[in-house]
Order: sequence, then C-alpha cells, then structure tokens
Amino acid sequence: MRRAGFLGVAAIVMIPWLRSSSLMAQEVRPAKATFALIVGANQSVDANLAPLKYADDDAARYLDLFRLLGARTYLLTRLDDNTRRLHPQAVAEAEEPKRAHFDRAVEQLEQAVAQASSRGVETIVYLVYAGHGNVTNGQGYITLEDTRITGAELAQIVKRIPATRVHVIVDACASYFLAYSRGPGGERRALEGFRASALTEDTRVGVLLSTSSARESHEWDAFQGGVFSHEVRSGLYGAADANGDGAVSYREIAAFVARANAAVPNEKYRPDVYARAPQGSDTLLDIRNGLQRRLVIEGKHAGHYILEDARGVRVADVHNAPGQTLSLVRPGPTIPIYLRTANDDREYLVSPGPQVLALADLAEREIRTRTRGAAHESFSLVFSLPFDNAAVASYREPPPPSAPPPDGDDVRRSSKAKLRKTLGLAALGVGAVGFGAGAYFSLSANAASDSPANESQADAVARNTRISGLNTAGIVSFVVGGAAAGTGLVFLLWPSAPKNVQVSLSPGGGQVGYVGSF
Repeated sequence: MRRAGFLGVAAIVMIPWLRSSSLMAQEVRPAKATFALIVGANQSVDANLAPLKYADDDAARYLDLFRLLGARTYLLTRLDDNTRRLHPQAVAEAEEPKRAHFDRAVEQLEQAVAQASSRGVETIVYLVYAGHGNVTNGQGYITLEDTRITGAELAQIVKRIPATRVHVIVDACASYFLAYSRGPGGERRALEGFRASALTEDTRVGVLLSTSSARESHEWDAFQGGVFSHEVRSGLYGAADANGDGAVSYREIAAFVARANAAVPNEKYRPDVYARAPQGSDTLLDIRNGLQRRLVIEGKHAGHYILEDARGVRVADVHNAPGQTLSLVRPGPTIPIYLRTANDDREYLVSPGPQVLALADLAEREIRTRTRGAAHESFSLVFSLPFDNAAVASYREPPPPSAPPPDGDDVRRSSKAKLRKTLGLAALGVGAVGFGAGAYFSLSANAASDSPANESQADAVARNTRISGLNTAGIVSFVVGGAAAGTGLVFLLWPSAPKNVQVSLSPGGGQVGYVGSF
C-alpha cells in the first residue's frame, strides 16, 4: 500500500514536469531568420490606370505585422499625409516605389540572406506587393511608379536570393498571371492552355495571389486598405489558424479569404484567391513567437470581432465559429488596442499586459466610433460567415481567371506593329525590285561596251549614249532599291520603346543608333 501510495504521489508530482518538458521540447526549433520586402504603389507607370488610395496603408500595416514577428523588413512606398500621421515608423523607413530603390532593396536583401545562410540559419523571405497589376501579351506584371515588373522578371529576382523558402504575396488586378500565362498575345484558351511561369517552377517559392481580373482593385474606406490585403493580414495575425497549431498554412489562408467573401453576392466586390505552397512545406507563416503575447477568443464567445487601435487603424477582422477558440497575435503595447463586435458595437479595451489575455478578461466600454464606407452594402458582408476547420476542409480552389481584354494602349501598339510590318515587307519588296533592275541595267551597259571592229562613228556615238542611259538607270535603280530596303529594315526592326533610340553628336559629325529586342 505504501509503495502504491508513493508511486501515486510521484506520478502526480511528475505530471507537471512531464508537461513542462513536452512544451520545452516543442519550443526547441531550428534557428530561422525572416525577411520581408514590402512594396505599396498607389501610382502606376501605366498612365491609363487611376491611382489607388490605400496601397501605402497596406504596405505600412504589413510592415507592422512582420516587424511584430521579428522580421528584417525593407519598405518601398510613397506615404500620403494621412498615412504619415498614422504610421511614423513607416515614414522613417520608406523609400520611393521606383526601380532604382527596388533594385537597391533587392541587393541588400540578397546580401542579408546570404550572410544568414552562410551561418547555417534557415532563411524565409516574403515579397509583398500591393498596387496595380495587368496583363500584356499573356504575361502578367505589377507596376512601380516608373516601370513594370513581369512574372518572368520577378522569377529572375527571386532566383538571385539564396533563401530556403520565398513567399510571394500580391494584391493586384490579374496577379494570377504573374504565376501563369496564356502564351503570346494573351489569347483565351481552355484551362489546359495555362503555362507555369518560372516563378512557380522554382520549388522554393510559394505564391498567394488575388486573382480578380477586374480593372479596378478592391479597396474599401472602412478598411482604409485593399480588401484582399486586409483579409490576408487578418488571417496572418492568427484568425486563419483553424487548427490552432501556431502556423498559418496556405490552405488555411486560402479557405479563410474565400470564407470571408463567400456572403458577398456581387462578384465585382469579391476577390478570389490563388494559393500554392512551396515544395516540402505548406506553412505560409509561423506565428508561434508572436503568440507569446496573444488575445484569446473562446468558442463560447464566438462572433465577428474587429481589432483596431486608438488611431482608428483597423488591424484585423476575425469571425470564429461557435466552439472554435482562436488566438490572435497582439499588436505592440505602444498604443491602446480595442476589440469591438461588428454586429452590436460592444467595445473592449485590450490592456498592455499580461502576455496572454482572454476576451473574458476584458472590460466592456462605451463605443468610440462607427465607421461606414461607400461600398457598405457589399463589403459589410465580408467576414459575416464564421471560420473554422470545417471551412478549411470544404475549401475548393477556384478555377483560373480569364485574361482581361487588352487595354487601349496594347491595341494601339499592336496595330502600329502590324502596320510597320506590312510597310516594312512592302518596302523590302520594292528594294528587291530596285536591286534587280539595277543589276539588269548594269549588265546591259557592260554588254553594250564591246564595240564591233567595223563600227562607224555614228554607231559609236549611239552606243555610248545607250551605255550612258543604262548606267544612269542602273544607278537610280540601286539608289531607289537601297533606300526602299533601308526603309523596310527600319520599319521591321525599329523598337517600340522610343527611349531605346540613341543619338550622339560631336564636332566631327554625329550618329544615330538604337538598342532593343526584336
């Protein structure tokens, strides 16, 4: 009896120790270094696209999220006055979203990742973009203020970065075509006509894309951001972690975004999502370190909640199903944070400490503001359906989108290219005829130069006159043929971008040349 009692007491004493040891074992993880290059561009290099309002806000909020999770960040965006007031840290770090700054940031990122990799550290890189996207000749591209970046070019950039894994998150129209194209000309084809680009052929790369092919990006004043970007960030704060393992998977985030928009009846306001994980790992973002400071919403208090700060910045939306407990990474303690219900506008102050807070621990207070946006009738339905493991299990990947029709600039460029080709071929034909005629006249003049032995003076004068005429005709034919051939080559080879024309002058003369791909 004593031995049994001793063993029972020992077992009781050992249980907490075993639990603690198990948790410690779970916390022992390989060293990782996380990097994020974040780009937000309201203004596009495509002059026909209207400026966006909130791409800079999205970039600043992604900076907050990744910095909160310990990532080394690089930020490219042009902040408007309102965003500058709300995000002073972004003001201190942001560079202009132009190609020179982008190339410099990529170079710095490449060097930092290489250094971490050389020290045996697993490296995770996030490339995040919010702004304009489009398709030309079947190839998708995103834009900075002064250039386009195609999917193929982005793949080459990613290839330079020696990271263990790279996650590409893009909120832009037609972003699907960064990863897949329809071939030259962007013609519409059956589903099997889609081709993987080099971006998705890299097994290290995972992509999360808004596949909406609308000409207008989805932004909502109530979010003060892009709808897709806000949904993704909400999920990455923990709202999409349906199984509660502290990591948001590609399937979870895709299901989360799809569920958030499922109640919106008008597809114009409903962004689709395309998610493809890198080979060997379905994890999009590991948030376990961030969850050391977390807000827990128990399943018995399930509902649609909005997390925002004292400045009115909407950090995240969550909607857990009854019985589904979720944990959210808490923003830093530098500014008061509030949690409010979306339906009845009850509001709770999230105190700076302790590390773990539950909704039941929060004190209800009087509501401060009520936000309404221009697209309220549609976007107010976002997050109206609860999210849980059942939503993840039932999620089905949507079919690929159709390529948007070519814009006016593409049509004009195509028409001009066809006209140049027609004129070029016609001019080459005229040139060939000219050279042929010149050769005929030259040969005829050469044959006429042989004089007979008994030729009279009058015949010699007539023959010389004929030779002179043939030579003149030959010269004119060669000149006309050469000019026509030269014109034809110019029409066929002249590059579409005027900036490729190079002119140089010197005291002794000058030259005109061009550089381009033909």
